[in-house]
Amino acid sequence: MENNQSEKTGRFICAMRKEKNLTQKDLAQKLDVTDKAISKWERGLSCPDISLLIPLAKTLDVSTSELLNGEKKEDAQPEHTESMVEEALQYSNRSTELKFQRFRHVSLIVLSASFLIAMATCIICDFGLTGTLSWSLLVIVTLLFSWAMLLPAFKAKTKIIRKLLAAASILVVPYLAVLSWLLRLPIVFALGTSISVISVIGIWCIYVVFHMMPGRKLCAAGLSLLLCVPVSIGINHVIPLFTGMQNPTLPENLMNTISLFILAAICFGADYVAAHRKE
Repeated sequence: MENNQSEKTGRFICAMRKEKNLTQKDLAQKLDVTDKAISKWERGLSCPDISLLIPLAKTLDVSTSELLNGEKKEDAQPEHTESMVEEALQYSNRSTELKFQRFRHVSLIVLSASFLIAMATCIICDFGLTGTLSWSLLVIVTLLFSWAMLLPAFKAKTKIIRKLLAAASILVVPYLAVLSWLLRLPIVFALGTSISVISVIGIWCIYVVFHMMPGRKLCAAGLSLLLCVPVSIGINHVIPLFTGMQNPTLPENLMNTISLFILAAICFGADYVAAHRKE
């Protein structure tokens, strides 16, 4: 019965969308979702999220009751009935959000407590074995860095990936500086910072590619693999500058580059096939 209702609602969404002269991509942009999500709704494979029901109904110029029932009512719906349905949906959405926020809050407390226990254990073991604090300081700094890195995942309400990348971009250099000072090895900061800067720039470029192409993940993956070529070459040439190691040979660089090009070509081919089938 549930599947039949999903299919009925999907057919209704499809019909109303075409009545409004909207493509799946147009509707997806208005609701800030992917066109694949719209396709799944219309085929009855999934249902819109409860938070999207009201904006979806307004976009299709139907009532939420009609959207839920999957058909238009010949008689006009009483205004108070529609208001009650919208209030119920808003309340349910708020309830779901509160549960999710409570879950994230509890998860952050558990993670923080675990890190504190780990740091306390390391301090006790280190002091008990050596009579001073030596290796435990490295563990404490690393745990604090990891906690700060993960914090946006628990606190941010939107754009979590972007905020995680921002945290990594800001915190990695201070972390390497402290690590280098504790180890008394300047090369840790110099080499680590150089590699980190190249890697962070590459990751941000990959993020932008996926952000600009939300409905074509295979094509975005192919472009990301191509972006990995200069990142890989840059890292391979930076390491010898600080370590005195020999630069990678031309065949090694060619093998790495060709492998990335082949993987990118596979992604582009799969994207072309998927787009052709969709058409």
